[in-house]
Amino acid sequence: MNKIWIKLSAVIVVIVLILMAIVFYFFTARQILSDRNELRLNMQRIAMQIASIRLAQTEDLIIYQEWIKRILESEAGKDIVYIAIFDKERRVLAYSLNLVYLEIPNTELLTTEDELEIVEQLSRGQVDEASWNDFDHVPVEIRSGRQNLGKVDVGFSLVDFNQMAKRKLYVNIYILGGAFISVVLLSIFIGKRITHPLNQLSNAMIDISHGNYTAQIAARSNDEIGRLTNSFNYMSRRLHEKARLEDFSRDLVFTFEYTKLLQMVTERIVTYMNAQQGVLFLLHVDADDAYAVSMWGHPQHINPQISISFDENCLNECLRFKEPFIPSALRHRSTFNEILVLLRAQILLEKVEIIAPLVSQGETLGFLLLAPENDPSGYDADEMMFLRTLSQQSGMAIRNGFLLRELAEQERLQKELEIARDVQQNLLPLAAPKLQGVEISGVCVPAEEVGGDYYDFFHIDDHRVGIALADVSGKGTSAAFYMAEIKGMMNSLTHLIASPKELVRHLNNILNKNPDKRIFTTMIYGVLDVDHKDFTFVRAGHNALVVKRANQNGDIDVLIPPGMALGLAKDELFGKNIQEANINFDSGDILFLYTDGISEAMNDQSEEFGEERLYSLICEQEKSRPHEMQRQIIRHINEFSNNRPQHDDITMIVAKFS
Repeated sequence: MNKIWIKLSAVIVVIVLILMAIVFYFFTARQILSDRNELRLNMQRIAMQIASIRLAQTEDLIIYQEWIKRILESEAGKDIVYIAIFDKERRVLAYSLNLVYLEIPNTELLTTEDELEIVEQLSRGQVDEASWNDFDHVPVEIRSGRQNLGKVDVGFSLVDFNQMAKRKLYVNIYILGGAFISVVLLSIFIGKRITHPLNQLSNAMIDISHGNYTAQIAARSNDEIGRLTNSFNYMSRRLHEKARLEDFSRDLVFTFEYTKLLQMVTERIVTYMNAQQGVLFLLHVDADDAYAVSMWGHPQHINPQISISFDENCLNECLRFKEPFIPSALRHRSTFNEILVLLRAQILLEKVEIIAPLVSQGETLGFLLLAPENDPSGYDADEMMFLRTLSQQSGMAIRNGFLLRELAEQERLQKELEIARDVQQNLLPLAAPKLQGVEISGVCVPAEEVGGDYYDFFHIDDHRVGIALADVSGKGTSAAFYMAEIKGMMNSLTHLIASPKELVRHLNNILNKNPDKRIFTTMIYGVLDVDHKDFTFVRAGHNALVVKRANQNGDIDVLIPPGMALGLAKDELFGKNIQEANINFDSGDILFLYTDGISEAMNDQSEEFGEERLYSLICEQEKSRPHEMQRQIIRHINEFSNNRPQHDDITMIVAKFS
């Protein structure tokens, strides 16, 4: 186990062992050695005291013998085994022997010669090997001036001393062992206590390496480890914020539905900031008013939607803030006070602590209102910085979402226009009818916004053809599909009803059933008879029918018989207000039908092309073939409008008699 606390404990134990060895040497072994030297010194003093009396000069050995015997029996002779006085030839002059310390059986049977032999052996150090550590002796010379008269030899037992030293040694070893165990346990405890925060840091770093950025460690001190813990917690929070920002940015990019984006922004920021409640308001500013709208709240949702007009002073003051701010920073808080009242009617919200503007490209798009934090400590400076980053990213995402929604709407409308164009083109005839004695041409130039222009030819018999020119109100797919319905009905009715008036009356009855009266149709429908060279028609609220006579220089006939648009009135009223007319033609005469897309075409000065210009062009082009006349009219319209995109279809039918 390669744990730092084990290494630290081992180092502490080694240091303590060295210190305890030093202590043991000075306070145990050295003390025992000192006590032994003290005992030897005491024995040496006794020997020196005996030697200084110089009794060796006397010949009264009995007195000498009695004196050293009393010494042996006294308290001072407690550990003495023997005392012997030798002359200079090493002959024993006197001795006293304590047989208690000698392991000799039947000591009562020992003779004087036996005792002398024992004393001489002990004085020469001849003791059993097992007793070397239990015996010692001290010889002291007996001198008179420079003359050596002999020596005094005191032999003493170390048995009691060794037992005392052993007891002291054992006691100290026990104390040392207990202290060692205590030190080991203490070192383990200290090691673990010191390294526990480091282990926590290590485990937390492993968690972070696995993507868990929520790891936090409680700092229990202000030392280096405590500062390291605080640094780790700061790093962990920053990594957690960074990871959340990455997730937030990714989800912002891939959330395309505008409402879901706004709800996600609200939920994420409230969650990240650990706020009790959050509400997002979008700011709508137009020429007349500014108001805040909200239907996005978390964790409590807003229902129904809140919409409130913004006080001008409050709005102007709020727009100056581009970073999160506290409500007390506003001098004019009337609107936010009203918002708070409305919110309290729906959700639990005591107060708004932070207002975070949602800004993109310098424009404030809305505000996120945050209640106090769930943590009683409140929002700190780092959290406010984090909120600023979140709100800035949210502002950009909301702007992009709004633009994306507008783009999607434009694409939808464009797709609708494409469908309408396809429908319109499919409704138009592929070719004009070819009849003897008359050349017919029809053209429809769709506008950028598809209108409801429609023309068609209906084969009745070999010498008659039905001609219809209509303009459906409205634009886009609704007008195109309405035209499709009319075409279908016309295909059926032209073969059943010969009279143009009766046909359009029948058509009006059908169209009048449409409940949406905003959709109506103007139309000219007539039957061209090439044998009789006449045109019988009705005008249902449409533009005038124009005839250019070959024998009239510069003059045209503008025919506007009574008639009202289809789908506006019931049959009785419609029938009273529509009149069937008939026109006869000669060779070279021109029949011209058109829609208001021609006369209402505008130039850059918003001036309309007008009927007079149209009539002049018809006169100028009377020698042209129908197709060429149409081409020239379209060219003049484009020149007049400076190729400005038109918002209505340009449709016309030209029939020229030969």
